[in-house]
Amino acid sequence: MLDNLVLKKHISIVLITSRPDLINNFSRIAKQEDINYSVVFAGFDEAGSEAEKLGTTADAILSLIGTDEQIRKVVDIPVITIPYTSFDVMHTIYSIENIPAKIALITYKKMHGVKDIQKMVGITIFEYRYESQQDLSEIIEEIKRRNIEFVIAGMKVVDFAIKNGLKGILRYCGDEAIRHSIHEAIHLARVRRKERNLAARIKVVFDSLAEGVIVTDEKNTVVVYNPAAEKILKISQHQVIDQDIQTVLPNIKIDRVFKNGQPELNDLQEINGVHIASNRIPVLLDGTRIGVVTTFENVTKIQQLEELIRNKNHTKGFIAKNKFDHILSSDPHVQELKELAKLYATTDSSVIIHGESGTGKELFAQSIHNASKRVNGPFVAVNCAALPETLLESELFGYEGGSFTGARKDGKPGLFELAHNGTIFLDEIGEMPNSLQARLLRVLQEKEIMRIGGNKIIPVNIRIISATNVNLARKVEQGEFRKDLYYRLNVFNIELPPLRDRKQDIILLAADFLKERGIYVNEKYSKELKLLLIHYDWPGNIRELYNIVERLSLLIINAPPEENWDNMLKKVMRVPSSYEEEVNIKVKSEEALKTAVHTFENKYITLLLTRYEHDYEKVAQKLGISRTTLWRKIK
Repeated sequence: MLDNLVLKKHISIVLITSRPDLINNFSRIAKQEDINYSVVFAGFDEAGSEAEKLGTTADAILSLIGTDEQIRKVVDIPVITIPYTSFDVMHTIYSIENIPAKIALITYKKMHGVKDIQKMVGITIFEYRYESQQDLSEIIEEIKRRNIEFVIAGMKVVDFAIKNGLKGILRYCGDEAIRHSIHEAIHLARVRRKERNLAARIKVVFDSLAEGVIVTDEKNTVVVYNPAAEKILKISQHQVIDQDIQTVLPNIKIDRVFKNGQPELNDLQEINGVHIASNRIPVLLDGTRIGVVTTFENVTKIQQLEELIRNKNHTKGFIAKNKFDHILSSDPHVQELKELAKLYATTDSSVIIHGESGTGKELFAQSIHNASKRVNGPFVAVNCAALPETLLESELFGYEGGSFTGARKDGKPGLFELAHNGTIFLDEIGEMPNSLQARLLRVLQEKEIMRIGGNKIIPVNIRIISATNVNLARKVEQGEFRKDLYYRLNVFNIELPPLRDRKQDIILLAADFLKERGIYVNEKYSKELKLLLIHYDWPGNIRELYNIVERLSLLIINAPPEENWDNMLKKVMRVPSSYEEEVNIKVKSEEALKTAVHTFENKYITLLLTRYEHDYEKVAQKLGISRTTLWRKIK
C-alpha cells in the first residue's frame, strides 16, 4: 500500500485541452487526489505538437474525445480519453434556460442512452457523428434544414455551429468522468512503469546470464544477443543485432524452428568451432509465431557443472530414489492414479496427495519428480508435523548468521533454497502453523524467499508437492488452514486408497517385500499369506505391511523346515489363525444398526468363503443357513 502511495505521488499526469471549465474542474479534483499534475492549453489542431514537446516528462495524458486521437499519433505514453456520459448530456440540457423541442447532439463517437434522455426530458434529440471537417459541414447543413436551433457538442464544433448561425452549448464534463479518467491514468502509468522496469530487468537478466541468448522476430531478424552469446560464439553484438540470422549464423537452425513451429531441445551442434548444447523454442502470440528464443551453453562447461551439482546433491541426500515402476499394484484404481500422476509430472504446477499414513504418498511424490523435467534437480522432503514452529521456519527459509541464539555463524540456507530448480515435498502440510502458511503462500505467489534475519530477496524456482492424511477442505472450513493457500496447493490432486481397499495388492506387496530378503513365495505359502492377511484392516497401510513382513522374514529365516507360515504370522501380527474358530470383525461405531449388520455379514461371509475355498455347502452349514439363503446374501 505504501509503495502505491509513493508511486502515485511520483506519477505525472498532464491534461491537454482548450476548455477553461475542464481545466478548473480537473485541477480541483487532481488536488483532492493528491497527484502530480499539469495542464497544457491547446485545441484540436495544436494538441499533437504540444504532446510531443512533453517527451518523457509525462506518465499519462488526459484529453477529450477527438483530441485524444491526434495525441496518440505522436506519443507512446498512455493517452486517456475523458468520456462524455448520458448524465453529462442531461446536465447540459437542463442548463439551457428555455429547453427547445429539438436539439442536435454532435459527437465524435456514438453515445449510449440518448433514447432514454429523450423520454425523460420530453424532447427530440438528433444524434450526429463526424470524423472530418467535411462531415461536420454536411451535418450543420442538415441541422439547418430540420430547423434545429440548438447544438450540444465540443468546443470546436460549437464554435463552428455558432459561425453558421446556430446556438451552441458545450457538453458538460462531470466530476465523476474526470475522476474516473484520473484513476485510469494512474493505473495505466503504474502498469507502464512496471513494464518498463520489467524490460530493464529482463535486459539485465539477459546481460548477466551465463547462457548465450539469441532472440529473433517474425522476419528472422536478431533483436536480442546477450554478452554471453558474444563470448561463446566469438561474434560481437554489432555484427549480429538487426541482421538476418541466416546471414550471420547460417547453421544455427533458428529459421527451421520458426517455419515448423516445433521446439528443438538439447541439440548438440558446432558453431565457429565451438560445441554447444542449444534449446530453440518458437515464440507464439495468440497462436501465431512471432519469433524464436534460442539459449545455449558451451558443452564442456555444462558437463563440469552437471558433475558438480550431482555430487553435491548426492552428498546432501536430496535425491528421489523411486520411480513409477516401483509402485507395485494390480488394482485398477491405483493403475489409473499412476497414469494420472504421470500426466501431472509433465506440468510444473503444485500437486497435493491425500491418503492415510503409510499409503505411499512420498513414493508417488518421488515418482512425479523423477518423471518431470526437474529430474536432474534436487528432491527435498520435509515433514511439517515433525518439527516445532520456530525450527520448521528456520529449516524451510534458512537464516543469516547471528539471527538467533545458537544460529550458525555463517548462516544456513533453507530447504526452499536447496530445492532450487527441483521439487520440495511438504509432508503432513495440514499440520503447518498458520504463520508459516502465510509465508509459504508468498513463496508460491512470488517464487522468492527471505532468510530469517535477512534483508535480501532470494528467488527460487521450485515445484511444491504436498501430502496430507487429514481433510484439508474441512480444515479450511474450520479456519485452521488458509483458503488461498489450499487452492494454490490444490492445482492437481491425488487421493491414494488405503490398503484395505486394494486387497488384491496385499499378497503382491508382501511377496515383493519378502523377495527383497531372498524369500520367495510359492503357491502353498501364497495361500497361507492370503488366508491371514486379506481380512486384516491394515490401519498402518503399506508401511505396516512392510514392518510385519520384515518381522516375518526374520522368523522364516531362523525357523525349522516344518514350521508353517500361519503360526509365524500369528506371532508377528494380531490376526486370527486360519485354524481358529473365532474371528474378529470390526464395524464402525457411528454406523446405523442395519448398516453395521450388513457390514458384518459381508465381511464374515467373505472370510468363510476364502477359508473354505468357496465350498458353498460347507459355508452354508457353518452359518446355519440354506444354500439358497447364502446365494441370496452373496448377491
